[in-house]
Amino acid sequence: MDSLRFLVGREQELRDLIQSPQRWDSVRAACRGMDVSLYHPEDGERPAEGSLAVCVGCRGRLECLALALRAEDPEARHGWYGGLGPVDRDRIAAMFRLAKGTTPLPDRALTAIRLGRDGWRVNDIAQVLGCSRRTVQRYLGAVR
Repeated sequence: MDSLRFLVGREQELRDLIQSPQRWDSVRAACRGMDVSLYHPEDGERPAEGSLAVCVGCRGRLECLALALRAEDPEARHGWYGGLGPVDRDRIAAMFRLAKGTTPLPDRALTAIRLGRDGWRVNDIAQVLGCSRRTVQRYLGAVR
């Protein structure tokens, strides 16, 4: 639970962010412009410490975590958001008794959202993800 220490006293703020339909502005994100694959290593491994260190001082850490908890499939958590991996997010979801009835966004959608917030154009995101512009637009619209 040591990795969850930063949440102490901020539980209600996180809960509000999870339930908020507002779009997160990644301008505050310390990882803005970094390669998103750093936070999605193969086989569920832990990212390099340097990548996670960026999360520790990030002003958008709570919003990033809330986006993942709001959008990801609880049965298939992957990657690191707000400096926390799937196991930590499972703990938070259990603590908050988050509903499992919502339709989660796939990892591709989360990647599209992150790239879009980093200023990437829809055409470029579509090319990287190997999908249509319309699919990217749907992904980006899912969090508006």
